[in-house]
Amino acid sequence: VRRKKSITIEEKIDIISAVESGKKKADIAAKYGIKRNSLSSIMKNKEKVLEAFESLRFDPKRKRLRTAFYSDLEEALVKWYRIAQCLNVPVNGPMLRLKANDFAQKLGHSDFKCSNGWLDRFKSRYGLVFRAQPVETAAAITTVDAPTLWYQNVFPYCLNDYQPKDVFYIQETGLLYQMLPPNTFAFKGETCSVGNLSKERITIVVGANMDGSEKLPLLVIGKNKSPHSFKDVKSLPVDYEANDMALMTSEIFEQWMHKLDDRFQAQERQVVFLVDPLPATTGVKNLKSVKLVFSPPGSSCVAPKQGVTRTLKVKYRHCLIKRFVDCVEGNKEFMLAPLDAIEMLYLCWREITPETIVKCYNEAGFEEVESGCDLIAHAQAAGVEFPEGLSLEEYAALDDSLITHKMPTNKESASDKAETFVGDADEDEGDDFQVAEQPLPSRNEALSALDTLQKFLRSQDTNDSLRDSLADLENFI
Repeated sequence: VRRKKSITIEEKIDIISAVESGKKKADIAAKYGIKRNSLSSIMKNKEKVLEAFESLRFDPKRKRLRTAFYSDLEEALVKWYRIAQCLNVPVNGPMLRLKANDFAQKLGHSDFKCSNGWLDRFKSRYGLVFRAQPVETAAAITTVDAPTLWYQNVFPYCLNDYQPKDVFYIQETGLLYQMLPPNTFAFKGETCSVGNLSKERITIVVGANMDGSEKLPLLVIGKNKSPHSFKDVKSLPVDYEANDMALMTSEIFEQWMHKLDDRFQAQERQVVFLVDPLPATTGVKNLKSVKLVFSPPGSSCVAPKQGVTRTLKVKYRHCLIKRFVDCVEGNKEFMLAPLDAIEMLYLCWREITPETIVKCYNEAGFEEVESGCDLIAHAQAAGVEFPEGLSLEEYAALDDSLITHKMPTNKESASDKAETFVGDADEDEGDDFQVAEQPLPSRNEALSALDTLQKFLRSQDTNDSLRDSLADLENFI
């Protein structure tokens, strides 16, 4: 008895193409050594064959299209394998077996166990072959193709179960918060390495979701837990941490992540944070509502996020110049303490609109601050020395190269550990101004100041929201 000949999916594709090109079915059947009724069966199942070939669900050399009993598990495992391929992560049999058992548990297949036989059949169904990759080839692919492949194939898969309002980008940036235009000569055209040790540097961490509807509270990292300007301050408009270098550490990042995780748990939300894979941002465990997704090394997610931090810094520099010019015109000494910088950053962060955030993510741009040229001209007219040809945007970008994270070491001194702001100032390490202490205003003085503000607003064309805010202030006082 002649055995029935089995042909591969690839051969079936060739047969379908030959039939559709008008060739005689008898000649095609003879060429591939099959019966006419076998050819008819192939044409009857044409859509299934084409779908299997185009989606690469099956090995083209495979001869049967039988699907697995645990189809959802296999689909998840294949996706995971494709992601590993994109990231050039070497996968072997034991890794695949562990991942299969993990998916089975998550998908509720309590009776599934990944045996050697099942794994071999799975590899055969999908044409998986584990080969060692040459080091040179792997390095070349990683540096050239990995970020692009990641954004095209991995990132969308990571976001499958999330709406845009639940996807947040996290970005760090350094800021020389007292740097005025006359001080920029040392930095223009150079790497701002000297600023890494500056007493007036801070690190800012910003986060906003994809549709711009929600901005996370700013995280500001300074050098002192309680600088002089924090005296009598019971709360800050930002999250504040401190260490000797004013840099992000793994401890600070973990504390911040758990604080945000508690916040989203209370809202009964599941969110994803896209984070750069820096030494300080890895290794956070036991998050229940926040999922961390790390971009591939070398990509830094600059395209979507730099626009947001740049917009914030442009707005901050705008406010800093304006404050400096007001002091010059008022014949007052210019002073800017850490608390002043924090409050200015908070106000600038509030001003960034959802439309600006979406534009930054979609176009990798940043919002132009209105009247930037006018402000520079005003500053120069007031006698402020502004470097020739330096735009407001360039001024804001001068400290972009500041390092923002501390490399982990085996032994960290006690002074490197995170210190959270807790209230009254009890130390002064010299990074703040020594100013004459003034008594806190009394309740009656606060009400008098509020009355003055109300009289001013009555003379202006204001909206109801400002009046409501004043009413809230009066009730608070």
